Amino acid sequence: MGSIENRISDKEKSMSIWHKHINDNFENLKVMALNFRFLEIDYSIKCIADNNFQQSKQHFYTASLLDELRILKFNDDQLSFGLGFTCYPVLSDNERLIQRYSNLRYQAWGKMTGMEDNVLKGKSDIWCNTIQFFMGNDKQGIERNLNIIETKTLLKLSKKEEWLKDDYEFFKALYSSDKSKIEAVLEKLVSPKIHKKRNINDIHAKYISLPALGYAKLAWRKGIEVEVNSPLVPNELLPIQPLDSYEIPYEFLK
Repeated sequence: MGSIENRISDKEKSMSIWHKHINDNFENLKVMALNFRFLEIDYSIKCIADNNFQQSKQHFYTASLLDELRILKFNDDQLSFGLGFTCYPVLSDNERLIQRYSNLRYQAWGKMTGMEDNVLKGKSDIWCNTIQFFMGNDKQGIERNLNIIETKTLLKLSKKEEWLKDDYEFFKALYSSDKSKIEAVLEKLVSPKIHKKRNINDIHAKYISLPALGYAKLAWRKGIEVEVNSPLVPNELLPIQPLDSYEIPYEFLK
């Protein structure tokens, strides 16, 4: 297993080359936006490892801008499966971005069904969409999705997807502001067995646990100051403390 420094060094070398070609072909932008997002998350993790928690918010912000671009410009369907990176905006503490992200939806195109239809059918999109509703403090949306999860989604879970029941328990507890239940679910998510299963990037997994960290942040956004007895949910990142200013480091994002 390498180090976060080595990962960043390797990516920076390749990205410096590809960045020159990002405007040569429209499809380059789609691919490179994803690759730059991977790099930005590595930067975030490096900042956390160095206890530079404020700067980590800048990189979570940039990573989220890159995901926003992929959804808006390329109709990417990443919100059908990306529980972990759906938490990046809340970790940035940038409220304008969080509110925009809460309203992102990919649309139907060709044979691809739109996100809203998939949510109503209880498909995997409902997990990210419920996080979006918590971001935007959309009580009606949360209630609707909890009902869909209960009556459709949970009934269709395969054996390999049983772990999603923890997310459902978290959503219920957060909706009802049950602090002790929220903390119990978070403690389960950071337990060694569950953490390893849900955080497959071994280098990142040394420093944070997703979605636990993002979920704890959602609780703090609701005024529920949960505590998690694990260094994988750094206490320094939980208070809502936006940066004085956020930068947009890439020209193609401007």
